[in-house]
Amino acid sequence: MGRRKSGSASGLAALFILCIVSLALFTIYVKEGPCSGSGCGPLHTVQLGAAEVLRPVRGVAATAARPLEGAWAAAGDAIRQGDEDKLRNEAMENRELAAEASRLQQENQRLRELLDGQRPAYKYGPLANVIAPIGDQFTNRVIIDVGSADGVKPEKPVIFGNNTLVGRTTEVSLHTSEVMLMTDQMFAAGVRIVPPAEFDRSSGGLSPAKGDGESYGEGMIRTGWEEYLGVEYVDLSSEVERGDFVVTSGRAGDYELLFPPGLLVGTVESVSSEDIDQFKKIVVTPAVEPQDLEEVRVITDW
Repeated sequence: MGRRKSGSASGLAALFILCIVSLALFTIYVKEGPCSGSGCGPLHTVQLGAAEVLRPVRGVAATAARPLEGAWAAAGDAIRQGDEDKLRNEAMENRELAAEASRLQQENQRLRELLDGQRPAYKYGPLANVIAPIGDQFTNRVIIDVGSADGVKPEKPVIFGNNTLVGRTTEVSLHTSEVMLMTDQMFAAGVRIVPPAEFDRSSGGLSPAKGDGESYGEGMIRTGWEEYLGVEYVDLSSEVERGDFVVTSGRAGDYELLFPPGLLVGTVESVSSEDIDQFKKIVVTPAVEPQDLEEVRVITDW
């Protein structure tokens, strides 16, 4: 017990002496003032000497620490670059997934439209892919991957989507068929013109005529030498307007044609006539552009 008290007293005494010495040295250091031309005080001299002695040590330490600082900086840059690359890759993957989802959704919608609107009175061939275009400057035809093995025969209507006419079959082999598109100059079909409100695309049905003494207007759809799709032989008395539907009539006078009635062909783009003309000049916008075709179906019977 006595030894513990004696050690504590000795420690307090040593601490007191160090405080007195420190205070004395600080007082002397302040009184010496800064170094001048006449020299430095003893304490300042000791301080400068210690600085000179330790300068190489500081240089070595700084030199040794410099690679570590560079390594830390490089490591930080690598981590940041790695995070940026990871985020960039994730963003690219998300964009690719979104694009694929959009493509699948569009393809699903297109296939649904191809299968929707089937009419009970029609027999349809299987869904066909457009393989390749053929022809020259005077023809516009494609090859599809269905043929006689699928119940397809020549001179049958070829449709897209909800019973929209795009052409007819010509030559048919076991597994492929040639299709003459509507924009081919050899293509022709009997059509009639109806207001949009009076044509049901899903059934192909037409409402009664617009009124007593009024005609829908009938004629022949074909691409002429002027390279526009038009309806020929429409009587001047027919009331045809821009935006009216053009649909197959299924007949031309007393003759039955190659197409059932009510297949959509397109819409009237313009109507004109001159006093010297015998018929109206009607330009038609096709419901489907031939270059956009990817899948079609053949109506095998009706």
